[in-house]
Amino acid sequence: MPNPYAEVSRAIVQSLGGMQNIEAVTHCMTRLRFVVKDRALIDSAALKALPGVMGVVNNDAQCQVIIGNNVGKAYQAILELGTPASGGAPVKRKITLRSIGAGILDAL
Repeated sequence: MPNPYAEVSRAIVQSLGGMQNIEAVTHCMTRLRFVVKDRALIDSAALKALPGVMGVVNNDAQCQVIIGNNVGKAYQAILELGTPASGGAPVKRKITLRSIGAGILDAL
């Protein structure tokens, strides 16, 4: 049986600038969480228009794509597309109180 999230996951990665622009991907209860190298390559309008995507949240460190309760299936479909590009120099992020607080909440 084909994975119903294969096509939408491919479109999500494309709208984020391709797998080479994704530094890391994780997920929580309802969201795919992407760390991207170049935020300018993100097409938020295309992401929001995809079927199965309930919303998009951008913050300093992540682009979060809201999928809902079946986020695990979408996450597996993204991993099947390949692993995020982790080669090269790591992306430096500005440390702020907000980013520290967000990191603590993500850990919880």
